[in-house]
Formats: sequence, structure tokens, C-alpha cells
Amino acid sequence: MHFRVKTLIGTVLIATALFGTLIYIEDKAVNKIPKTEVLVATKDINQGTLIKESDFKKVQYSSSDVKDNDIKNFDNIKDKYALSNLYKGETINKNRIADKDDNSKIFLKKNEKEISIPINKINGDVFAGTLRKGDVVDIAHTVNNNTQGVEDQAQIDGRHVKILGAVDSQGKFLDSTDKNVLASSILIAGSEDEFIKISGHLSSGYFTIAKSSISK
Repeated sequence: MHFRVKTLIGTVLIATALFGTLIYIEDKAVNKIPKTEVLVATKDINQGTLIKESDFKKVQYSSSDVKDNDIKNFDNIKDKYALSNLYKGETINKNRIADKDDNSKIFLKKNEKEISIPINKINGDVFAGTLRKGDVVDIAHTVNNNTQGVEDQAQIDGRHVKILGAVDSQGKFLDSTDKNVLASSILIAGSEDEFIKISGHLSSGYFTIAKSSISK
């Protein structure tokens, strides 16, 4: 009996030692996994907001889970704006932020919507093709609904509408240096009402656009 107790105690001690060794080996293996620090949002951030260092914290992830465009240093977010809503706990990457004056990124004010109008839907498409970000225009729409070919009276779809950007046929955003390139579509910032009007009119008739002398 005494021998059995000793044997049992010995077995328990050996098992405990083996378990401890396994835990130690596993812990060492985990600690040897390469880690990389990335920036994670500490709160929800709205689209178009200037982001601050205090909006983020550094969190370690397995290097194999970190993407090349994930942001790892606070220097990379200086003077940057959120391109879309960012949420607490979300890893931030370079595609989610941009400079305010980046011509390929759209920043809408609260309650504004982005509207795209193809140049071929605009009367006087050569003039419309020269419009660029920052221009302010008035937009009217005309539709022909009868068999006599008489046009209906033009309807104003938007006044003092801001041009957000102009895009060429290759999808490139144009700026003031692209003077000899005509846009294939323009992006405008509009209210909910303007968005509904213009979207509804895209399927028929044509738009007339004139530069506005008054900013919105």
C-alpha cells in the first residue's frame, strides 16, 4: 500500500512537471511569434473629420495579420481626414484617410450627398468638360415629353451647386493643370432634394449648367 501511494505521488509529480514544461514551451512559442503595432480607433469618427492622435492607440497584432497599408505610426495620420466613418476598435489603413485637398477624395458636409452627372447628359458638353473641383454652378433640366418635338420648360434642379471633382474617361480625377483634358463626368455636392431631382432626371432629357457667381 505504501508503495502504491509513493507510485501515485510520483506519477502526479511527473505529470505536473510535464504539464508545466508544456505550458512553458507553449508560452515561449507564443512569445516568439513576430508582433507589429498598428493604430486602432479609440472612438467612432465621422467621415470628413480631422483625425487626432488621441483618437487612436497602438495595439500589437501578429505580424502575419497586419496588412502593408495598415498605419503603424502616429506621424502618418497628421493633418489627415477620415474618408469614411471609422469605428471604435477598428484598425486604420491608408485607404481610409487623406489630405483635405486630395483631389481624388470627396468630403461632404452633413446632409450633403455626392451626385455624378455624365458629361454626355449635359447640353454644351465641351464647357461642362472644363469644370473642375471648386467651381460653383446652377443646374437646370429639360425634357421632351411630346411627339411634336417641343421641349418642356427647363426646371431648376440646383442653384449654387459645388463641384466636388471632375473625372476623365479613365477614372482619373482632373485638376486645374489638366486644362487640355475634358471630363467625362462631374461630381457635385447636393442636398437631399437636389439629389432626388437630379437622380430622377438622369434617365431622360438633358441638363444645362452655367457657372454661378454666388457661392453656396
